[in-house]
Amino acid sequence: MDTKTKNLLRGFGAALSNVIIKILIPMYIFRSVLQDTTIMEVDLGFTKAKVDIILFWLIAMGSISASLSFSKASSPKHSTRKAVFDIILILSNAFYLYLYRFSGALDIAVALDFGGATGMFYLNFENMVYISMGVITLNLIIGLYDFIISYAAPIEEEL
Repeated sequence: MDTKTKNLLRGFGAALSNVIIKILIPMYIFRSVLQDTTIMEVDLGFTKAKVDIILFWLIAMGSISASLSFSKASSPKHSTRKAVFDIILILSNAFYLYLYRFSGALDIAVALDFGGATGMFYLNFENMVYISMGVITLNLIIGLYDFIISYAAPIEEEL
């Protein structure tokens, strides 16, 4: 198999995995599991309008991330193009993750109702976003290093 075909297959595989991870799985979770459900007398507080807003932003940024992952994965190894798309993809992933914070998907109010006894507690997962942003920052530093190396000493495969 020639290099062009390998690069295209690698790109389609990366795009498909991104679509599954960043669009289909969150869509399934928000549409079928969390939207207007009462599981064993536990109300999670997600309305249809809130789920629609969350899904709009996640699908929009997931689509952008999937297309960028195709461009990155279909680029030749050790090329400047791959390094540039890697940096853009890392920034896109950071924005995708930050959308979780502002969409309301990380703030879950749980209301318990057991007949006469009721209770409510609040879950906030913002700290997980900040920890993940630290990992993304480290990946950005590595991506910038790869860009500098690919620009200073280009080792490009034959297209």
